[in-house]
Amino acid sequence: MKLQKLDFKWAIAVAFLATLLGCSKSDENQADSTQGHFHLAPHGGALVMLGQHMAQIELVAEAGGKSWALYVLDGGAQRFVRVKQATVTASLDGRSGTFEAVENAATGESAGNTAKFALKADWLDPEGRFPVIIDEIEIFGQTFSRIEFEFPEGKH
Repeated sequence: MKLQKLDFKWAIAVAFLATLLGCSKSDENQADSTQGHFHLAPHGGALVMLGQHMAQIELVAEAGGKSWALYVLDGGAQRFVRVKQATVTASLDGRSGTFEAVENAATGESAGNTAKFALKADWLDPEGRFPVIIDEIEIFGQTFSRIEFEFPEGKH
């Protein structure tokens, strides 16, 4: 009988610790890595954490690398987050580019109210590795400036 009470207490303690140490989001899009937990990029691109799990951005090659998408996501990389910007400027492999807001009538997204931005950049190699610097983006009222990362690794 004492052994069952002890096992039950251990199970409760382990569950409590797992809750405290785990991410606040569902583990549906998470996997283990050698550097701790991370979130899988929902579109297979480079995922970049902003703040302490406040939000994420994902850079994705589209159309065989002739165009690129920049998605704004929540901290768990599970939901889209619409932002008020109409454009996002960046440096990709040393060249400047401007991501334009993508409008979508089906979701009601428009310039100044969207989670997706697009850039035609056929000079980038979608299979290559290159530095990216996002000049500035405002998410949930907080401005993030000079966001630096490597494609395709991202930054978490």
